[in-house]
Amino acid sequence: MARRFRLLVLALTVLAFPAAAEVPAAPGFKIGEGRLHPYLSLDGRFDSVVGFFNVVGGVAQPSPEIIFQVRPGLKFDLTNDSTLVSFDGAAEYLWYTGLLSPSSTQLSRFQANVGLDTAFNKTGAVEVQVSDRLTRSDRTQNPAAGVGVISLYNNARLALPIHPGGRALEVTPSVGFGVEFFDPLLTGTITGCMPGDPTCNPAQVAQMNYGNLTFGLGGRWKFLPKTALVLDANFDYRLYFTAGAANLPGMVLRVQAGLIGLISPRISVTLLAGYGGNLAYDAAAMANGPHTPIVHVEFAYLPTEATRLALGYVRTIQPVSSLGSFIDDRGYLQGRLALIGGRLLLNAEVAADYYWYFRPTPRNDLILSVGAGPTFIVTSWFDVTATYRLSLRDSTTTAQSVNYFRHEALLNLNFHY
Repeated sequence: MARRFRLLVLALTVLAFPAAAEVPAAPGFKIGEGRLHPYLSLDGRFDSVVGFFNVVGGVAQPSPEIIFQVRPGLKFDLTNDSTLVSFDGAAEYLWYTGLLSPSSTQLSRFQANVGLDTAFNKTGAVEVQVSDRLTRSDRTQNPAAGVGVISLYNNARLALPIHPGGRALEVTPSVGFGVEFFDPLLTGTITGCMPGDPTCNPAQVAQMNYGNLTFGLGGRWKFLPKTALVLDANFDYRLYFTAGAANLPGMVLRVQAGLIGLISPRISVTLLAGYGGNLAYDAAAMANGPHTPIVHVEFAYLPTEATRLALGYVRTIQPVSSLGSFIDDRGYLQGRLALIGGRLLLNAEVAADYYWYFRPTPRNDLILSVGAGPTFIVTSWFDVTATYRLSLRDSTTTAQSVNYFRHEALLNLNFHY
């Protein structure tokens, strides 16, 4: 009897694996040449630092909470030889249960995440690309701000890839404009925050509201089918909407060149190096902003189409509200492993960021993070993801919002048609 049972299990396993290797795509609703895919995502997560509510000895302590999130959305995809239209829009509601920190219920809110990418005349000599991103989230674009800030961010971009002849050479001028508006998530005082620091003072975060105008020029020459020499130049001009706020100017130029692509069927590299600097004049310091070499080095091993292991280092400079600009040194190790014919995906990442802020007073932030978790594709319309992330942030400034130890555990159920 036991032998028959083992044979039955073996037979079912053999039958199941080929089916697992051919997970059909979600069908969606056909609209013209494209397809519309509705979806519903349900999240439950534990976050050990949603804010600073629990006061012990007159000092606010990092406060944990259990959060549930509902995210209905729509995806639309249209792809043919000459046109691409890809839309993904979702509304989100986050419910802070108050089970662990009763005061956290005030953080319950609506959020949004909308993205649009289009490309027209892809087969012509001049292609037109238009894209836009809109998010409302507490994970802002401003790395100087930590826990306790939410932003509304939008970035629109127009690019005109020019690829004559056989398309081995491509030159892409582009222009983009982004805005970000900040609001406080917390109403109380954050321990260690200096009175005039808008990155952590809830009464002053709106002083960081900005617009960012970006000009870009990229060049790419494919001397092999999947390998290219590249040259990229970008210039960011930062402007602020609050008159009289103490925001340092940002006019950041980045130029880098190098090699990107496959150097063997299983090994991919990114080797870029160049210059970055803040060209804006700081009247208080009687000098321009910082200047630095910038690099991006990555080696990736791709044993299969869905499996990847990458090791990389990036040094770059970016504009930032209040502080003008910052340099980011980032090292990372990323892994993705596909099992059971692609049904089970295992993802992991280890990363370290070191931020250098130079004015009005020198400041450095160190962020260490480790994250891992599986995604299991149950059917073409349902998948499950579990993720755990551990992060440590330590800053030379004393604000508690940028000095913490954080645990985040997430379970996501994703239904899509």
